[in-house]
Amino acid sequence: MGLKLLFICTGNTCRSPMAEGLARAMFGNTIQVSSAGMEAWEGKNASPHALDILKEQNVDISNHRARRINDELMADADWIIPMTQAQEEALKRFFPRHVHKIRCLGDWGNQKQDVRDPWGGSIEIYRQTAQEINELIKVLKSQFPNV
Repeated sequence: MGLKLLFICTGNTCRSPMAEGLARAMFGNTIQVSSAGMEAWEGKNASPHALDILKEQNVDISNHRARRINDELMADADWIIPMTQAQEEALKRFFPRHVHKIRCLGDWGNQKQDVRDPWGGSIEIYRQTAQEINELIKVLKSQFPNV
């Protein structure tokens, strides 16, 4: 399998698992997709709202278990894709040897955009976040025309 994408958020229970599921659905088996969190509690399930929102789109992330970012995960990925500019900067500070492959999800198009954390919000906020992530993944996919 070719390209390996690693989506990053804070706890690896909302944004990055949704991005992982949506990217897997969009790219199919042409790439490898995974996720991790900057401050993840190892083994935690995806948030119930994230599960429900993706289920509405026929994307199943029920087997997701949170994991904390580490150098091994960073080294294995071709692209490390955090949800915010602040996470991008932190990852570049903590993992300087991987700076060349860290790029915020909202920075693949012409805009610099952070994906807001829906944690603790209503199901509608999760729905908006999933829609935003899906649109940004479409932009990301357009950068890899041969995939």
